[in-house]
Amino acid sequence: MDHKEEALSTLQRICAELDRFIEEDTNTSLLGGYTGVALFYAYYYQLTGNEAYLDNVYRIIEKCLQAMSEEPMNGSHCSGLAGISWCIQHLSAMGFIEAEDTADTFSDIDLLVADFMETELSEGRNDFLHHGLGTALYFLERLPARIAVTQLENLVTHLEKSAITLPGGIAWKDHFSSKSQEHKDQDLFNLGLAHGIPAIIAILARCYEKGIAPGKVKPLIEHSVQWLLGARNAPGAPDQSLYPVLVTARRKVMGEAHSRLGWCYGDLGIATMLWSTGKRLQRSDYQQEGHRMFHHIAGHRDVKNGAVHDACLCHGSAGIAHILQQAGIATGDTLLMDAAGTWLQTTLQMNTWDDGPAGYKFYHHPTYINSHNMLEGIAGIGLSLISFADPGIKPAWGECMLIF
Repeated sequence: MDHKEEALSTLQRICAELDRFIEEDTNTSLLGGYTGVALFYAYYYQLTGNEAYLDNVYRIIEKCLQAMSEEPMNGSHCSGLAGISWCIQHLSAMGFIEAEDTADTFSDIDLLVADFMETELSEGRNDFLHHGLGTALYFLERLPARIAVTQLENLVTHLEKSAITLPGGIAWKDHFSSKSQEHKDQDLFNLGLAHGIPAIIAILARCYEKGIAPGKVKPLIEHSVQWLLGARNAPGAPDQSLYPVLVTARRKVMGEAHSRLGWCYGDLGIATMLWSTGKRLQRSDYQQEGHRMFHHIAGHRDVKNGAVHDACLCHGSAGIAHILQQAGIATGDTLLMDAAGTWLQTTLQMNTWDDGPAGYKFYHHPTYINSHNMLEGIAGIGLSLISFADPGIKPAWGECMLIF
């Protein structure tokens, strides 16, 4: 079923809400604040050709640059300098910003982000969104700058030294989840794309693609993928997830074996990582396994067994719809495209809140709250809808969430 007109109507409502948001919001971050809204306007401009949306991109970037010069910030990808600067570089690559206009800014940011990366990694903090790992996306975008090469090589060396050899391969200890904080007496391993081993593999694959220490990177990927595949749940009911969230060193499940369906945790993120890593390493076996997982998701997962409570990109219906659509396009698989259409329909039916922006709210247990940002709010929902309104617009913004 074609929902293009409904998607376009919803996008107009989202845009009207974001016009107000960018004037009032004080959170500069890429995924949690107004910086990510610049991505929405840039891609919405591609869809509509309306110059007013391009003007909004420039207004947001000016606001970002001022904030970076005046406000204390950490170097993280989700909420700090690395993510904001990644966005500016992405917009430059799209042709919206002249590279020479920001050259001096990045030379200063390079050193700040490098210091953050080194400090976080030295303390074993490998989390993608909030710690040292995510800064790699900034430096991947900065290539071929010498400092970018150096920092990425240092990252690879750190991951090589910090990898734990386990039965069946290697893995990296979780330092983010609350369960790891509760069980400090044992090593736990996180299988989520937002915070765990799949993100490390996805970053390593991007380093390999760019020629960063390939002799070190390739075995790290192969041994960690081998270990990850062995952490799969024992066969169960068809609607059970294929992977858990956390496991011990011997791949014993910690907590529930069944995981939610979303970008951040669960099968969808693992499948995305396997497909994209297989493509970058020319490993058809990884791609085939990712494709099989997408098929399982399309055929067996739904709102109920996926614990889907809202429409956000992070763990809501818009994120599921977007990833399945991109998987369908990449594979030419109509089953995945049909499933993406079903999740799109779910997304369009979730804007039922009279007091929510464009009718949407984000589920923040135990209640629902208004959210405008990219990760949890309507800016991210809008980016997903743009891909359905015009599949010809390549959603390269997904790189900031390790999507394909």
